[in-house]
Amino acid sequence: MLEIVFSFLCRKTDMAWRDLKFALSLLSVRSFLRTAVFCMSLFCLSDGGLVWAQGLTKTEKTAPPLFEFTFTDDQKREQTIEAAQILQAQDGGVVMLTRDGRLLTATPAQLKSKRSLDREFTPLDASELEKQLKAEFGDDFTVTQTKHFTICSQAGKRYTQWCGYLFERLYMVLHNYWDDKAHPLHDPEVPLIAVIFKDRANFEQYASQILGDGASATHGFYSIQSNRMVLYDLTAAPNERPAYTDADILFKLRKSPFNVATVIHECTHQIAFNVGLHTRFADNPLWLTEGMATYFETPDLKSKTGWRTVGKPNPWRLRQFQDYARSRRTADSLQTLISSDQRFQNAESLLDTYAEAWAFSYFLIKTKRRLYEEYLHLIGSRQPLIWSTPAERLKDFQSVFGEDLNQLDQQFLRYMRQISR
Repeated sequence: MLEIVFSFLCRKTDMAWRDLKFALSLLSVRSFLRTAVFCMSLFCLSDGGLVWAQGLTKTEKTAPPLFEFTFTDDQKREQTIEAAQILQAQDGGVVMLTRDGRLLTATPAQLKSKRSLDREFTPLDASELEKQLKAEFGDDFTVTQTKHFTICSQAGKRYTQWCGYLFERLYMVLHNYWDDKAHPLHDPEVPLIAVIFKDRANFEQYASQILGDGASATHGFYSIQSNRMVLYDLTAAPNERPAYTDADILFKLRKSPFNVATVIHECTHQIAFNVGLHTRFADNPLWLTEGMATYFETPDLKSKTGWRTVGKPNPWRLRQFQDYARSRRTADSLQTLISSDQRFQNAESLLDTYAEAWAFSYFLIKTKRRLYEEYLHLIGSRQPLIWSTPAERLKDFQSVFGEDLNQLDQQFLRYMRQISR
């Protein structure tokens, strides 16, 4: 699907985002944005489309201008919003970046007016964002601000606080792990919003509007379109008392530690796409983005926050990869992983693909850290809206790690056998 969309796109790289115009209908843009969700679970992965231009790129020195758009949405309601214009299609439709970080679209028929506000784009401040989220989700949600996150929660106060501790701990560790003078990370340019529902039923009702049937097979997701992480209270179960303390929370979570990994996984995605590790709406290979998320996702339920450190072997992914390497792995497995996202879109190979993405990322970070960071920076500096062919992806990888994939594959498999002992 991604390659079909990108076959329509202009491939010029020397134009500022505000000057880009594309020879495609906004209908294809809107269809694509609806699928732009990262969704991690044991059984399904939504087609994570990372393709549309962000308003504030790494190379952009000044914020984009702010406009007032008036348009009619899909429910025939007229809306007036303040947003940056991210893309203008040839048919006159637009893609807008709102001040809370969402992407909205309007076809020429829907767009009523666009007026420059003669000032730069700025994100919503804390009070503005709280007011908007309360209006969107209702009075049974509370809005909590941590240093880096805005948590809109229907869950209990203690679980909400526990999630906040976990999010901030992960933010600090991830930032410290990757930030360096050569490639410094930056602060998020739009709000980091987490929505937490009180139970799975309420989560599925909301998630089904975004994921469709896939909602029943996941415990949380990060949406590229909304830039939001959506979760639910993992300790909530029918006919059980709520968790009132951190000890209660950890006791309940020990029954299903993989669910905690989901929270860490989705939060890693959200942080990485907002501090400069990945570029929103650019061509980020899924093995790289999912490999990083699985590298960080291993929980530690002996810790107060359910997660203590980074870089420990992931027991679920390791077992899956061992089984895959013994019985199903083909000679070209590494090449297909690097050059294409196709294996992530195949339900039958999904668990094996996740396991190999984790294992290969673990191998590279542990044994070739400098080269991994060089490659991460190469991918992170890609311009939005430029799609690479499989051959170009492979060439980019080999430009950093060398031409001999067979030798690298042998080193990789040897290393994984060693840590499996």
